[in-house]
Amino acid sequence: MRRKSLSVIVLTLAIPSVAHAAIITSVPATATSPAIAVYVAKPHGDGTYPAVLLLHGCEGFNGFEAVAADRLAMHGYVAAAIDELGPRQPDGACGGERDGSIAEAVAARATLAWLRTQPYVAADRLGIIGFSMGGNAALNLIDPIGPPSPVPAGLRVAIAFYPACEGRDGRVTVPLAIFDGDVDQITPAAPCASMVRAGSAAGKSLQITTYPGATHGFTVPGPDRTFFGQPIRYDPTAAADSTEKTAILLAQYLGKT
Repeated sequence: MRRKSLSVIVLTLAIPSVAHAAIITSVPATATSPAIAVYVAKPHGDGTYPAVLLLHGCEGFNGFEAVAADRLAMHGYVAAAIDELGPRQPDGACGGERDGSIAEAVAARATLAWLRTQPYVAADRLGIIGFSMGGNAALNLIDPIGPPSPVPAGLRVAIAFYPACEGRDGRVTVPLAIFDGDVDQITPAAPCASMVRAGSAAGKSLQITTYPGATHGFTVPGPDRTFFGQPIRYDPTAAADSTEKTAILLAQYLGKT
């Protein structure tokens, strides 16, 4: 199925709010990254705010990330949701030979650097929340497979929902929280549990919450569905609990506004 553009998705949602402002803009191209479409929601008012970057799954930017960004803005954060796939991959990055998380990590690094230059962002108070492929991209930034890479400036915390943790040693460069489900057959929970144990034994700050009966994509509202033959079910209890824990983590590491 072909993806809609970021602007079409946001206009379709037409989310009303008096608590924040939102724009669609573009992160300029760099030597390592093309221009990146980004939806930015921020609290009303002058001053600077901590910022949270939202990273999408292999199907690309959709209404879920836009709603999440709006909710974060209503709680005092600048929230930026990128559309890394953009028009280059209208059919998404699911099931192809290309590992989309590598390109999304590059885009994430460029977007974090761009956020630090914005006058409304507290440049040393940045966080990342990634979902599925976006969770993998977040891990690529803070616990890469292969040669180490520098942590993005200003990044204080990373949160990954149902990522793939195989091959990672847990030696994260910023505190990490993982939320996953114990019946996830797309990115099973066991490798992430092993990663967290290894990283914790090495003195790193990691935590994991694995929800009984939860599948991949348990945070996304909608009817039961399948993805590459595997079940995906919305779990309102796990979604609410992980949302609450995420809010606590953001306040802990980025500070309340």
